[in-house]
Parts: sequence; structure tokens; C-alpha cells
Amino acid sequence: MNDKMNINKTKYRYFMDCFDLSKKRTAIRYTIPVDKAPPSPEGFYNRDYPVVDISNKKFVDMIEKTAKALIALGVKKGDYVIMCSSNVPEMLYMDYALNKIGAIPNYVYPNITVDEMRFYLSEIETHYIYMLDEPEIRNMVLESIDGFDIKAVIASSVLESFPAMFKKIARLKNGKTNFRESDLVIKWSDFINGGKFIKKVEENPYIKNDTCSIVHSSGTSKTPKAIMETNENVNAISRIYDIVDFKYVKNNIALQTIPHFVEYGKTTNHTYLCHNVIIVFIPEMNPKNFYDLIEKFKPHYSYSTPSHIRELVKRPVDMSNSILIVVGGDAFDDIELKAYKYMKENNSNALIYQGYGSSEMSAVTMFNLPNAHKVGSLGKPAGDVKAKIVEVDTFDEITTPYTVGELCLTGPGVTKGYAGNSTSETAEVFKIHPDGNIWVHMGDLAYFDEDGFYFYEGRIKNVIARKSFKFAPKEIEDVILKHPYVKQCVIVGKYDKEEGQVPSAHIVLSDNSNAQQTLKEIIELVNNEIQEFHRPTIYKICKSIITTRNNKVNINALKLEDIATLFPGVNGASICISESNDYDYDLTMYCNDVIDVNSAIHFIEHIGKNEKVLNGSIKYIISKEVTTDIYHSTNAL
Repeated sequence: MNDKMNINKTKYRYFMDCFDLSKKRTAIRYTIPVDKAPPSPEGFYNRDYPVVDISNKKFVDMIEKTAKALIALGVKKGDYVIMCSSNVPEMLYMDYALNKIGAIPNYVYPNITVDEMRFYLSEIETHYIYMLDEPEIRNMVLESIDGFDIKAVIASSVLESFPAMFKKIARLKNGKTNFRESDLVIKWSDFINGGKFIKKVEENPYIKNDTCSIVHSSGTSKTPKAIMETNENVNAISRIYDIVDFKYVKNNIALQTIPHFVEYGKTTNHTYLCHNVIIVFIPEMNPKNFYDLIEKFKPHYSYSTPSHIRELVKRPVDMSNSILIVVGGDAFDDIELKAYKYMKENNSNALIYQGYGSSEMSAVTMFNLPNAHKVGSLGKPAGDVKAKIVEVDTFDEITTPYTVGELCLTGPGVTKGYAGNSTSETAEVFKIHPDGNIWVHMGDLAYFDEDGFYFYEGRIKNVIARKSFKFAPKEIEDVILKHPYVKQCVIVGKYDKEEGQVPSAHIVLSDNSNAQQTLKEIIELVNNEIQEFHRPTIYKICKSIITTRNNKVNINALKLEDIATLFPGVNGASICISESNDYDYDLTMYCNDVIDVNSAIHFIEHIGKNEKVLNGSIKYIISKEVTTDIYHSTNAL
């Protein structure tokens, strides 16, 4: 059997069976951004991107050395190792080395708070941590481990893979850094040297449905659910591209803009390596680097987010090398046509494909292909993934095209379910259907057309239930996005004592010079195209819309913001992720007159709990300043 088609092996063995070691070639092209001058007045970076190439043989050699070092440190099969890093080569060495010895990486975001790290440490018993040795990450990790049985913290810097002279110059330029110290910290070089007396590493045997890693879902709170992923899951994503006959070309270049600690990034890295594609790796996950990276490395493939595409289309660059750019995430439709036009204008015949997936399904589930593509669609189920639409809260399948229901998926990417504090929620998402298969209920509204393409219609939790009649907000958002000055629009169901919920529009403009007139035009546009019952009863023009840590719109936070405006005396409200370790959110209430703060807090939290949108702790701030947001209310029916 083709090595890429047989997924029933460990992730390490699958990789080794696919990875070409026959001659010296580049596996990873690692770069870091170095500022040459301040950004331009338009906000464009002025940077160099020094590069170090890691050959295929060095890559495999470093995996072996890392495995030996882990054994020497005492890490054994079944141990969990927290991985707290961005995209550096050492992260990949650790990933495959842990899998080779049967230990389990537990991926967390590196920019989390002390309380969040303590949550992860208590959620799944952990004795070892691997971290990127940056000041904020180091200080956060070392402060969080007090009281936990941590045996070692392995630390590697962003400069680890660069030559010694480059490191010395960079450190002299950057000056001394105030690092928190601990005897538990082991520098990467010392860690690797510690394994040199280990003669051989026994490869962990394949066991069906064994846990391969722990990844975390994106969520509306700061502590996403832990998901147990198997070897078969991650290998199945690599196999998908062979099933659909997408031909990755050996030694072509792939620009990786997604962090490895996100399931989407981790599985695409495995796919690239198993197809012998050169990965451009960068530790700074900043969409503003995207243009420069395209210009410098001229990649053939890129998996990105809508934020990266928005940065790219601001100025022309040679895209003639591009074969495939896949975009995953929310809010891509508003720039999709502009992106297609941009590609044509910049010497590329490549299509920009929108895809769809989730961590519960090991990331990739459906996408468009050159011979099967529809603008605005999520594409078709990929490989051996199966999809269907069901009536919400049932197993009843919808077989009529263009009928909206809940999207359900099954296939070899279905993970084992949730771990730790989220275990009890597994049955709510992973459900056995009458066909005997486990189907993941995605929580997303969608429909399919007569050609089998699927289209996204929004989150079920964001369905607006007005006077017991339910409708999705996407139709309203699409109309508002037609206005040329609307950059982003999110419609949520605002709590209403009489009607249950009413539509509330949160809008970000690209040009605020005449916001009042723009708002008048938006309302007129809605009134002309949306039936009265579905029209927003309140419009809010704001600077930005709060997102989760995975860059998805934070619907629950927006609903809390709306609830705050219902309290007498509150003229406006704004919510954001808190910079304090003691809170999840900062909620500012703008008030002209004195209000009873305790009553306001009780009011917000009482409704928030009843509406099931109060996820996390809130710091309440009362401001006498006039809100810069613009509100406009219409009469409810």
C-alpha cells in the first residue's frame, strides 16, 4: 500500500515512511523578522528576514537527538509534556520525538496568563514543559508552576537554529533581558547534550486509537476545551490530499502562517513534511509579515487566515509562483472577490480556496479544488470525510438543497473527544447516529446546493430567537457588508425582555470620516432588502469587534456588551480581553449620571447566566467619558 494511504501507524512512523532522505535537500527554511527601520506611514513593515536552512538529514537527526534527550531527562511513554511555543524548528523536533517514544504533547497558546497556565497544569497531570525562551513566556511559565510537581522546563530561543555568530550579534544588539531564573530551566543545548550517552531509542509500537497529542479548541472563553487526537487522525489529514489527487510537488515551497499549537497549523506541517515540501517557518504569527514573506520566499502554497489576505491585497507583489492559497477562519466572504481580482492582477492563475474544519475533526474537512470550485462556498467534503445537514437538536437528515440546518461530519479525522475538565461535554458534540458512526455536531448552520457544495450560514448559538421565531443573522450581515465603507459586521441576538432576542448590529467601518451619514445609508440599505422582522433594532459603529484567542468573533462577549447597555443610565458599553491576570474581560460602561454599580453588575450577571453567555470573570469599569461608539436604535416590533 502507498505509504501515504496507510494511516494505521504512529505519526512518527508515517512521517519516516514518507520523508525523502535519499539526497540532501531543505526540509525547513527558518526565518525571523529583524526591523531595519520603523514602519512606513501606511503601517507597512521595513524588515529583513534572515534565513537558516535545515536539511532533511539534519531534521531527522535532530528528532533522534531530541528523543534521546527526553529519555535521559526521564520522559517516558504516556507522559504529558506541555508545549508552549510558537513556530520554531525545535517545536517540530519535540513533536516527532515525543511521538517516537510514546509521550504526549499538550499544546497551549504561548501568550496565555499565569492563571490559564495553572488551569492547563491542573487539567492534565504534567511533569515536563517545553517553552519558547522569550521573557514574557518564561516569566509566565515559571510563575505558574509554583505548587506543581514539575521536574524540568526545557527552553529554546527563537535564535536556537541560527549560527553562533548570528546569535552573538543579535544578543549584543538586543541587550540584556530581565529573565526570571529557576533551577528547573534547562537550555536547549544542555538538554540535547544530556542525551548523548543514550545509545538507542526504541520506537513506540503502534496501538490503534492511542492518544497522539492534546490540542485545544477555539472557544468563547479563555480556557478552550482539551481534545484528544490519535495518530490515525493526524495521518488522515495528510492522506486527504492524495485521495483528492492534489499534487504537492517535492521541494516546492510552502509558507506556514498558522502556529503549530493550533490544530490547523500542526496537521498542515505534518502534511507538508510527508509530501516533502519545504516549509517556510517564522515564529512571529503576525499577518502584517505576510506580504514580505510572499515577496521574499515566493511560495507555491500557503494556508492562511482572512487577516493575512487583507494585509496581502493592500499592495501589489509578484504572485506568479502561487499554486494554492487556502483560507480558513471566519469573515472571508467580504474580501473573497477582491482577493481573486488581486491574484489575477499580480501574475497568478492560482485560486484562493476557502476551506472549513475544526479541531474536533483534526482541522481539515472540506475545501475547494481546481476542478471543483465555487466562489463563496466551503467546498465539498475532502477525501473520506462525510458531511450531512440535520435539523437542529435532532438526527433527522435534511436532503433538500438550500435548506439550512446543523452541519455534521464524520470520517477518520474524528478525534477521541474532550479530556480534562471538558470530558463531560464530549457526548454533546460527538454523537453516535443510527448508522453506527460517530458524527461531530459542528454547532454551525449550513446548507448544500444541487452540486454538493456546502455554504456556511453562521453559528447555531448565534441564531436569533425573536418571539419564538428563529432565524440566522448571516442574511442581515451580507446586506450590511454591501456598503462600501463597511469593513466588518456581526449581528447578534440581543436580550429583550418582551421579545426574547432582537437583532443587534456591531459594525466596523473602513472610513469613519462621515460615520453618521454612512450609518443612515446602512439602515436604508437594510430597510430596502431585509424583511422588517429580521431588521436590527440597534446599530453600533465601533472601532473593533472582540475576538477569541483563535481570532474568531466572540459572540458571547458581544451579547454581554449589549446586555450592559440595557441597564438604566448606561449610554454605551465596550468589552475587551482583560490585560489583568485576575479577569477574563474588561467591561466598560459609559454613564452620564451616577449609577448603582452593584445593581448594574447583578443585572448583567443575572441576565448573562440565564442567557448562557457569561463565560469567565469580568472587571467592571464605570466611565464618565462620552463613548466614541455611535449608537442608533429603531423601534422594536
